Formats: sequence, structure tokens, C-alpha cells
Amino acid sequence: MDEEVCRIIKSNGKGRIITSGNVIIDVHPTAEIELNANLSLGHNIRKGSNAETYLKMHANSGLTINGYFRAFYNTSIEIFSGGVLTLSNAYVNSDCVIACTKHVSIGNGTAIARGVYIYDSDHHKLIGKSGEQTNLSAPVIIGNHVWVGVGAIILKGVTIEDGAVIAAGAVVTHDIPAGCVAAGNPAKIIKEKVDWR
Repeated sequence: MDEEVCRIIKSNGKGRIITSGNVIIDVHPTAEIELNANLSLGHNIRKGSNAETYLKMHANSGLTINGYFRAFYNTSIEIFSGGVLTLSNAYVNSDCVIACTKHVSIGNGTAIARGVYIYDSDHHKLIGKSGEQTNLSAPVIIGNHVWVGVGAIILKGVTIEDGAVIAAGAVVTHDIPAGCVAAGNPAKIIKEKVDWR
């Protein structure tokens, strides 16, 4: 691992970054990584694969690992200037994207399937008639034991409460209560009081 990256990691012996396959780590010198548990990048890569797993942290960004988090191969995690990403004992499967400009949090026991996109910003400004930005960034909070299906998109300002299930291909633009299944574009509640295993 790059010497500069090693200097910004705070682990107190509690965690380390484990890399498998072709992992690219690009961390600004003012970024901070707090490892309270292990972070696995390129997890479960197939033998002979050239898939890249990517972690980029911009100036003054933060990454906190509070439980063993696995980012499968070909996943991209980018934390923009001033953004804070908090990860717990959970995983994102291959081909996922996490783009954090403000705050993204993923709770314990959460399972995120392939090809899921999580964005807390539109990454471009929409300007209103009086010159103000109308599409501000807003945190994405994914609770404990949440299941996010393949190809789902989770957008800014969303809280997904504990035990919720997001169906494959859903586009989540509003909060999802605990123990509910949400599906569609935009995602709507289709079942309540579910328990998934």
C-alpha cells in the first residue's frame, strides 16, 4: 500500500485494509481513514480477473470503518471534498458505485447486490431563477440488516430504515420505513412487516 495512504490511516491495531486483485487507492493527503475493523477491497475476485476496485478520497474527506466491510471486485467508492462515508459490518457486491459528497452511512448486516448505485448528490448544480442552487446534496442513511436488490439506485436525502428490502431495479428517492419492501421507479412500498434472511 502507498506510504502516503498508510500515514493517514488511524487504526490503533483494530483494523486494516485488505486488497485482492487490481485495487487502486487514491487518497488526498488531507483525507482521513479510521479503521475500527477491516476493509476488504476487491473482495471475492475471480482467479485471473483484471477487474479494478477503486477507492478515491478527495481533500478533507473521511472514511470510517466500524465493522468488517467488503467491497467486491469492480466496485468504485469515491468520497468527494468534505464528504464522510461510514461503513459497518456489511458488503457491496461487484459493480457497485458509492459516490459521497456529504454523508453516506451503511449499517450492520446490510447486503447490497450487484450493480447498485448510491449517490448523495446530483453532482451538477441546478440554478433557480434568482441564482440559488435548487438541488443541494443530502445524506444517504442505510440502516441495519437492509437488503438492496440488483441494479437499484439510491439517491440523495434518503433514509432506509432497519430490515427494509429494496427490490431489484428500484429507484429510491424517498425514505423507506423499517421492515418494508419498496419497488419501482420511483420506489413505492409494496409490502410491510417483512423479515428477510
